Amino acid sequence: MRLSRPALLLLVALAPLATRASEVRAKEDLEPTRLVWNERDRAKDVAAWIKEYATAAPQRRTAIRTELDSLGLLKLRSVKKHAKALLKSLRKRGAKLTNKSTQSFKAAGLEGQIHIQGAKKRKPLLIALHGGGQGVGDGKNALQKWGLASGTCIVIAPTTPDKTTAAWNRADIEQWVLALINAAKRTWDVDTNRIYLAGHSMGGYGTWSIGTRHADWFASLSACAGGVFMMGSSVAPGHLPNLLNTPIWFYNSTDDKQVSFRSAHAADILLKGLKAKGHPYIWTYNEYDNIGHGLPPKGLKPIVDWMLKHKRAANPAWVVWEPSRAHKRRFAWLGRPSGSARIEGKVEKNVITLSGATGKTTVYLNPELVDLKKPIVIRRDTKVLFEGMVYPRLSVLLQTITEDEDPKRWYCAAVEIE
Repeated sequence: MRLSRPALLLLVALAPLATRASEVRAKEDLEPTRLVWNERDRAKDVAAWIKEYATAAPQRRTAIRTELDSLGLLKLRSVKKHAKALLKSLRKRGAKLTNKSTQSFKAAGLEGQIHIQGAKKRKPLLIALHGGGQGVGDGKNALQKWGLASGTCIVIAPTTPDKTTAAWNRADIEQWVLALINAAKRTWDVDTNRIYLAGHSMGGYGTWSIGTRHADWFASLSACAGGVFMMGSSVAPGHLPNLLNTPIWFYNSTDDKQVSFRSAHAADILLKGLKAKGHPYIWTYNEYDNIGHGLPPKGLKPIVDWMLKHKRAANPAWVVWEPSRAHKRRFAWLGRPSGSARIEGKVEKNVITLSGATGKTTVYLNPELVDLKKPIVIRRDTKVLFEGMVYPRLSVLLQTITEDEDPKRWYCAAVEIE
């Protein structure tokens, strides 16, 4: 059928409108048509859920997240606003510290003294773990060693709530230290990409234990005259592989009669092996033969200066995680409900590739890690496990913000895969 000239002119005039209409439909395809959460209408309900969630048992937390999901999805453009509101609400309710140089801190069913130097409104944070053993140990000693960083950092030196051998390696005391870090975040405007952990002797053991299991919290670590856990002649799993994005400086001396240098020596060999396989680990290891259980010839200043040069990558494109604590079931953007096998994840644009451990895994997402306006592909090696749009949910925001209380790293969307 041949169209008349007026009809052709009419089609030309309508073509831009058709194009715009298709663009609108494409945009609508990116936004779910189901209920979207209305903060104004449900603000009181959400505030109550937030308050309850912080102390709720795991089963109740699951129920609260389900209730939040029933409110609907979040608009992508409003995610940052909601994240800011949730952080503000949690900070109002959580425990805080004071500017006093010595004070008591209670959390996770434990209470201990903490010593603070350099408290300011906005600074990096250094947690200094003391040495000691059965009935011995004081945060004041750690503050004397690491307080030199107070010109740059807030330095907090806790005294372990229970002075036992290898106290910093206990799961409950580990949780107490993490709660202390969160209390510091609520008190001061801590730069969460510049949180550091260091210790000497038993504090060095604690740095290996807490710092490696929670490496996604720290910018860098220093374990001095301590030791990493061993299984026979090999370094125990659940520690070193987690340091892919967290540099560490450690040293020991061959004539140390209190702590053997052999575990640190083995850790150095393991890190060299991981790096040879293409993993970009960063570390410094000094093996002395004449300082015993003491400090390096140049003291701790070179170590502190090195530590403070590093900043955490809040949303790294490559994550390696070996879970080893029941209470640590998410590492950066990877979540595992159980198991201890190593899992790796890489992000290239909107394609996420997993390798290693199989089974149920949750991949957490945010606008810094991927483009949530476009489809996400998740695959294990070359097999595609998921492909499609992923939308923000208030429940994911609440879960991850409550766990980390970190304004620079939170997740608003998640994909569960088997």
